[in-house]
Amino acid sequence: MRRLIFPLVAAALVSSTAQAKETLEYLDILGAEVVGEIGTQTYDEKVDKHFVGTRDVAGLLVGGGIGVRPVFVLPSGVRLSMEVSGTWGRLRDAGESAAGNVGDTSVQRQPNGVSYSTMSRLEWLTGLGYELHLGRSVALHTASLVGLDAAWMDRAQPIQLFDASTGAATSSLSSSSLSRINLRLGQQVGAHVQLAKAFALYADGTLDYDGQWRVRAGIAIGERLR
Repeated sequence: MRRLIFPLVAAALVSSTAQAKETLEYLDILGAEVVGEIGTQTYDEKVDKHFVGTRDVAGLLVGGGIGVRPVFVLPSGVRLSMEVSGTWGRLRDAGESAAGNVGDTSVQRQPNGVSYSTMSRLEWLTGLGYELHLGRSVALHTASLVGLDAAWMDRAQPIQLFDASTGAATSSLSSSSLSRINLRLGQQVGAHVQLAKAFALYADGTLDYDGQWRVRAGIAIGERLR
């Protein structure tokens, strides 16, 4: 009897899994991206490759790059996605703390004089959500995302050093490299619009737990499942 029950249960599980098997719906080509911060991100700061502390920086990254996001959809509408992408661009309207102290020397920073190099940003995300179809050409989706992002850039800033004993001031140029690796955890909403049998446009927006937001748009290869 046991020899009969086990094959029957196994066959039932295999049949159920096959019926619920996810199907690749779209392969999104990730390119242009806009990344902003409601608050700030904390970067590790290095001078001559030596860690010297952390620095909070916020700004708007408008960049482009390359990446892919395969989207799988179950018959129930459950949506699974995985993505990896690289983006390069400039950090606009960047701001940071305006004053600080280094030992006994007062350092007056000039936030408006800070220059940042091109930022490099990498992102790895997985998503789980739901997809809703409107008509024959539009697919709306929402998904919870979790993963990591990493960013690197160089920073240069003129500073003035004041000698407390003589009151004399000297000018210098401070330069350092900034980097960070952070957890990404947030909610995304977006849509695909089918333009041809195997071609669509997509757009989506994401808001994370720490106030980072991201907006993307581009092309997708595939066809909305019916």
